[in-house]
Amino acid sequence: MKERANRLYELRKSRNLTQSAVSLRLNLSLSRLSAYENGENIPCDVLRCFADFYGVSIDYILCFADSKTDGFTASLRLSEQKLLDMYRNLAPDAKALIDGMVNGYAPRTSK
Repeated sequence: MKERANRLYELRKSRNLTQSAVSLRLNLSLSRLSAYENGENIPCDVLRCFADFYGVSIDYILCFADSKTDGFTASLRLSEQKLLDMYRNLAPDAKALIDGMVNGYAPRTSK
């Protein structure tokens, strides 16, 4: 439990983020985030949010792996990883716009 709590804390600190910034971004209360960083069990959906937000694997957060990424992200070029990290940190509406563009159904803007 304590190792996982340390991982969450270290991930946040390595990005120079405050608990307030992370809690706001992940739509968690400060007390809930603090509880997770102090070793309280994390629900699966919240765990996925942490992994996406920090750009690491769930296995890394749960201390099942020492590598921050899974095999897929480990094979990405640095530029691809940067794009993925930026995408993961977008607001939901911005992600929807990007998804629409990638899938060919985003509204077209006139010139």
